[in-house]
Amino acid sequence: MQPVHSTTLVLCLALVTAGLAFAGPPLATDDAGTVDVGKVEIELNSSYGYDKQTVNSSTTRTNTADGEIKITTGLYQDLGISLAIPYLFNKRSDVDGDISTTDGFGDMTIEIKYRFTELAGINIAIKPQLVTPTGSYNKGLSEGHWHAGVMLIASKEFADGKYAMHANFGYEHHNYRTPAIRHTTHGDLWSGSIAGEAEVVKGLFSVIDFGLATNPDKSLTELPVYALTGLRYEINDQLDINTGVKFGLTRPETDVSALYGLVLKF
Repeated sequence: MQPVHSTTLVLCLALVTAGLAFAGPPLATDDAGTVDVGKVEIELNSSYGYDKQTVNSSTTRTNTADGEIKITTGLYQDLGISLAIPYLFNKRSDVDGDISTTDGFGDMTIEIKYRFTELAGINIAIKPQLVTPTGSYNKGLSEGHWHAGVMLIASKEFADGKYAMHANFGYEHHNYRTPAIRHTTHGDLWSGSIAGEAEVVKGLFSVIDFGLATNPDKSLTELPVYALTGLRYEINDQLDINTGVKFGLTRPETDVSALYGLVLKF
């Protein structure tokens, strides 16, 4: 498992909403829509993950609980900005007891999304991001350096919004703090994902998501690959709730994670 330095960018090549509908949590894949000028969305996202790794007959179990508050607003037509602040609790143990426990706030992320064109009903956006070293480096909650990335997003909607597809493709560069970390860890990280959603009944959407990324560990060639499924329910114009399950399809990914959250709209 990649212990939750959630500074890895998930990037996709997407198809989604010509009508500017939003995908949103529990999907990891982003959509090309932006929040209207003067409007604000607040996401409260949480997850609980379990992972088990056995190397040379030694088994390590990792339990990870994290939360995130993300605030997004519209700056201009088709241009929005968001601020995300994560919190992590990570506990690793083996058959003899606890190995380590880490908890605290992680690095804050600032994102700007610009939907710049529409081609054949496919909305296309670009989203630069900047990760700030606000977490504790000594506790393993930060890389101790600023780093940046960019994501290309595409979205398309079908049947008046009853169905949609999304995809992202992105890149992130890490300038690690020490030569030892730079020697063992990739600084250039790529990722991609694709997602779909369907309205089951009015306001209730079923979602599915697949993605993969560069493995930061230079000694490993196996890529982290995940699959995610879940539900999103739009209760009214001011509130959405969501839940989902994310599965690791390869060993570097967390075996299974439960996802849950809500979105407040003002």
